[in-house]
Amino acid sequence: MPNRQKRVLFSCAGLVGLSCALMAAVAAGLPFWVRGSVLCRTGAELVNATGPELEKFVGELSFGLFHGRRVKQCGLGGRPARFSFFPELLSAIPVGLHVTIIFFCGVVVLFSSVASGFFFFNAFGRPYETLQGPMGLYLWSAICCESPNTPPRHLETLSLSSRRRAAASVLQTKLDGFI
Repeated sequence: MPNRQKRVLFSCAGLVGLSCALMAAVAAGLPFWVRGSVLCRTGAELVNATGPELEKFVGELSFGLFHGRRVKQCGLGGRPARFSFFPELLSAIPVGLHVTIIFFCGVVVLFSSVASGFFFFNAFGRPYETLQGPMGLYLWSAICCESPNTPPRHLETLSLSSRRRAAASVLQTKLDGFI
């Protein structure tokens, strides 16, 4: 079992990883990512609007990952409209952009959850290998990031070469001196 200082360090790192996963999940689900204002130039030029009159011709545009909202103001009051990206804006905005954002938000949630699981396991559990400590966690997180197809239940039986094991134990000893 790790001592109290290591438990606190690993618990803090686990909480940071868990908060990263939660923030990425919440950010992907937020309804409005971008907000902007749009001037209806045709209406403003027609009546030669300046100063406070110009605010009657300023509309709003805001959108998130999947849906958006537009309020068009051309001097006669706001005309709100909602739009959706996938059926309506496929020709204007590339689908690859949205798919990439969704994919990487999922990757961030997955890897942050795995990393926080490793940190909490090392803080409160009984690690399988002698690779406990910060260096072991960095090594396990790197293995998890480099080979996402490897199931996590087989990571504890992963055998390392003797040179890597020796290098990891030397680094672990150095890091244990600082902690």
